[in-house]
Amino acid sequence: MRLCLSLSLLLLGPAPAFPQDVGVTFAAVLPEEVADVSGWEIVSGEFETTAARGAYRFHVNPRRQALYQVMRYRVQLLTPSTDLQRGRRRGERLAFVRHPGTPEPIKCWEHEPAGTVPPWREVEAGTDEYQLEMALLMQVLAVHRAAHGIR
Repeated sequence: MRLCLSLSLLLLGPAPAFPQDVGVTFAAVLPEEVADVSGWEIVSGEFETTAARGAYRFHVNPRRQALYQVMRYRVQLLTPSTDLQRGRRRGERLAFVRHPGTPEPIKCWEHEPAGTVPPWREVEAGTDEYQLEMALLMQVLAVHRAAHGIR
């Protein structure tokens, strides 16, 4: 099953408070394939639900004002129920919509532990790990939308 997404979201208001013990940091360097986002608007937030807590940083391409084209997130699952969920590390993930409006899978990477070369590992589309990451990304987007009253 291929998961293809077109994300058009409005940007509103501040994010909810974040628990201090998670340690929210994002990598300074992005995967080579990702565009230069240095001039893009950043929408960030932190969250905690009964199932997960984490933080996100969405980058808005100035040429596509209603699209989070680069979505970075860190999620700690509080009640993992499958082996895949239990084995998932808390590190940063990055999802990149390379060609908005086309039916291609979102590119996804996991940031590897410090000192690993290369620092980003691609999560292959169509794998169970990819499906888990896209489901988690959708949950992060849903939390963001709910916090801002976005329908």
